[in-house]
Amino acid sequence: MSVFTVFALLLFAAVTVFALANPSAVVLRLAVWEVRTTLALATIGAAVLGGFLVFVSGFIGQQRLRSRLREMQARLRELESQPPASGGRLNQNP
Repeated sequence: MSVFTVFALLLFAAVTVFALANPSAVVLRLAVWEVRTTLALATIGAAVLGGFLVFVSGFIGQQRLRSRLREMQARLRELESQPPASGGRLNQNP
């Protein structure tokens, strides 16, 4: 397990303990919606939603990097298949 994973699990455990220690009712309002719930569910829900958003943004970033890597590998193969422009010798200064 990576250090980041351990940190994330410890943070989630701390949020869960905080949420369960505060069972009071709250009203969540977003534009025209209004939801009544407990502070515990609101806090845990926010933590889960935040984790999901981080996962999705990281996944999208990885896909972009993989795409770029494939492009660079294809370009490298293309350049390696071409004959050298200097007659097979590297430019050496005497």
